[in-house]
Amino acid sequence: MKIIVFGDILWDVFPGKREIGGAAFNFAAHMSKLGADVKMVTAVGMDADGDEALLEAGAFGMDTAGIARVQAPTGRSLVTLKNGIPDYELPFPAAYDCVPLPRDTTGYMNADALYLGTLPSRDPNGVTRASALKLLLEGSYREIFFDINIRKQYYSPDFIDAVLSRTTIFKLSRDEISVLGLSGAADNESVCRAICGRYPGIRTVLLTLDSDGAMAYSSSAGTFVYSEKPSVKVVSTVGGGDSLSACFLYNHLLGEPAQDCLRRASALANFVVGHLGAIPAYTPELTAAVKPPEKQP
Repeated sequence: MKIIVFGDILWDVFPGKREIGGAAFNFAAHMSKLGADVKMVTAVGMDADGDEALLEAGAFGMDTAGIARVQAPTGRSLVTLKNGIPDYELPFPAAYDCVPLPRDTTGYMNADALYLGTLPSRDPNGVTRASALKLLLEGSYREIFFDINIRKQYYSPDFIDAVLSRTTIFKLSRDEISVLGLSGAADNESVCRAICGRYPGIRTVLLTLDSDGAMAYSSSAGTFVYSEKPSVKVVSTVGGGDSLSACFLYNHLLGEPAQDCLRRASALANFVVGHLGAIPAYTPELTAAVKPPEKQP
């Protein structure tokens, strides 16, 4: 299973500690931990933060050849938590605003899935947006997974529209519905149908519902599945959605039913939000709960 992940790598700076992060990096790390072959395309600075970020990426087992070193500081996200809910300050410019494509893009233009978020579009004239769109428009992927992942004003409606026009699996939160101009829809199921009506290439909508769990909609079957409501005590929601995205896509690419994909993804997300840090170490019990059982020959 080959996954191309394009987006941000940064340091989440909490009061009293810091953790490697960024939505794209969190997704890539969880994908790698689940067993996928992950190539990440991003950039870090020519600084100590960049040196450490590369070491962290390598430690998670992902291919770092697509991580460039650029003349901009490695990204940082200044995180404050209130009842486990994060607020972010994202200094600009950062290295992930200057992401070039590898000189040889051969290994990046064909994969089981391409993952994208919105942060690459925050500089409308930046090289990062151009690189993301080149991968999106010229590559060949079985699935294009778009996690809209809105961070304050750091998004571009035209970029979102361009990506959604090619997306096959779209993940968003209940709070992000308004960005699409669909807040007037009668209910969450109506939102999912409206999204697929506007963008017919989308085959699956993955909608997170905070304390109500998550839901997934299959446009071809016209069916919805729901997770159980989480019961874990939330320490921090940082990385929860990223882990859910990774686990859902991993199981989906293995051909697992939507209900199983969502159940396993929710189990991983619930584990993550019970920890401070987006990529906590997996326990053997967790691994067994989030991956499909080995099939006997």
